[in-house]
Amino acid sequence: MVDDPSSSKAAPGPAEVPPVLGSRVTVLDPSTAIRRAGARAPQATLYLSDTLLVADSTELGGGVLEALAVAAGERGWAVAVDPRDVEHRALIAQADLPREVRDDLTATAGFTVGIIPAPGQVTTPPDSWELHEHVADQGYASGISLDHVLMASTAIGGTPYTQPLPYTQPLPYTQPLPYTQPLPYTQPLPYTQPLPFSGMPEYAVAGSGGRSPVAWIGPAPVRRHPCGKGVTRTEAGLDRPVVAVLDTGTGAHPWLSDEVVVRNPSVLGVPIGSFPAVHPESDDSEVGGMGGRPLTGGLDAASGHGTFIAGIVHQRCPDAVILSGRLYGGQGAIGESDLLGSLRRLLLFHVLGLHGRDGYVPVDVLALALGYYHERPEDVDFDGPLGRVLDALRRYGVTVVVSAGNDGTTRPMFPAAFAPRLSSWHPPTPIDPSELRLDTPPVLSVGALNPDGSTALFSNDGPWVTCLRPGAALVSTMPVTMNGSLTPSRDLAGRHRGEVRRTVDPDGFAGGFGVWSGTSFSGPLLAGDLAAALLEQREATPAPAPGDLHGAVKERCREAWRAITATTGLPTPA
Repeated sequence: MVDDPSSSKAAPGPAEVPPVLGSRVTVLDPSTAIRRAGARAPQATLYLSDTLLVADSTELGGGVLEALAVAAGERGWAVAVDPRDVEHRALIAQADLPREVRDDLTATAGFTVGIIPAPGQVTTPPDSWELHEHVADQGYASGISLDHVLMASTAIGGTPYTQPLPYTQPLPYTQPLPYTQPLPYTQPLPYTQPLPFSGMPEYAVAGSGGRSPVAWIGPAPVRRHPCGKGVTRTEAGLDRPVVAVLDTGTGAHPWLSDEVVVRNPSVLGVPIGSFPAVHPESDDSEVGGMGGRPLTGGLDAASGHGTFIAGIVHQRCPDAVILSGRLYGGQGAIGESDLLGSLRRLLLFHVLGLHGRDGYVPVDVLALALGYYHERPEDVDFDGPLGRVLDALRRYGVTVVVSAGNDGTTRPMFPAAFAPRLSSWHPPTPIDPSELRLDTPPVLSVGALNPDGSTALFSNDGPWVTCLRPGAALVSTMPVTMNGSLTPSRDLAGRHRGEVRRTVDPDGFAGGFGVWSGTSFSGPLLAGDLAAALLEQREATPAPAPGDLHGAVKERCREAWRAITATTGLPTPA
């Protein structure tokens, strides 16, 4: 609830798996993976070996669940529906909503099936890919899918090709350990000497767009409208644009007060985010930055990620309210099933807001900065549970903005690749109007630009990339509490009483600002621009009052399309 404070180009090969998910993560190797008769060889991806996703939720899967149980039993395994999905159906049932709306949300939900060794059996570890192929061969290919691993960032290091899951991450580059690089201030002409490596890895280096502290000397963003009753209403009764950011959460920063950011929102008492909201400070990457490395003190790859994104949205639209749900910690990895749970709870939160229920507000824009590469994107079954819940959010008037990815590849990355295709992308031409509907805002996929306006070398490309926005060497907010184990190279007592004299701390962000690069930041920049366009509309014409669901959704979709056309140039459907 809202608190009220008043290509065809192959991706790089698999490397290390995310330690946060441990042995559950499996690399699908196209050279050794089994496949059903008549199916194409899969492409490389990462998935959870002990779960499968089922799209059909009318009777908890019906025949699909039965087929999975039989195939699992033949291999000494057993299957069971994830109890969290049963609990979510109970959550929908208890919501104060019309029966037809509850039925629609239930049909959207889908569920997760866990795979375990059957009681009394000694067998090989469960493998969801093997089970998937056998059940798909029985005619259920469109009903089941792998539980993919989505990534939010690279690990700390220089070359993205050798870091954990480079082919599944859409997000920022983090700097290589600076103490392994020649100290630039000990070299002649430090600003003109070449970097120790070139190309995409440059974006991981401090000074070339890598995560590093910076001083902000400009004014803070200023809201045009004073706060009224609650965080989402102005003093004049104007509805503020609401941008949902599902990421690492939002740390402490003077710009990001409780009037700007609603941290850890919940629906009917259940947190929207998948990652536990209450954590020891040493395990919260948005507090100290080292949730995954508390013993060594090194910053996690995605530490500060959600705070950086929140600052970008706030810079582009200071009057917006940011719903900050925590999907993952600083290691930036999440299973698709956990993401689905958060998206379904966000959908319920949004629909309760559309009906005017106390403590809830409609969501205008959802910003996602994560992704994975599907093993068979050409199959009809790729548009499974994830596509279904995003479709539902859009049908209810939410504009979905997704970062395009940082691998410099044309291989479609999801969920960004759910965006409608451009008719031609060399040079880009308008989207075929037949792919656009006035009653459903599209998924918008965003690539990254360099500061000079050229396309960033790391930015993914293809007809599924809707537009480009600045995404390299951006400046935004970082948690003021975040400080890694690196230290200034010199730390001296000053000549004046109380003075501290030192070089720059390379991973200390007490100043509250940093530089970073990635499409994970170009996407939220567009989300902020959409929020600003929505605000301008509402200043002229107030948003529809909640209560009349059909009328409210219809007008919100029209409002969303006007904002999309104003910010991206996509034509509003007739």
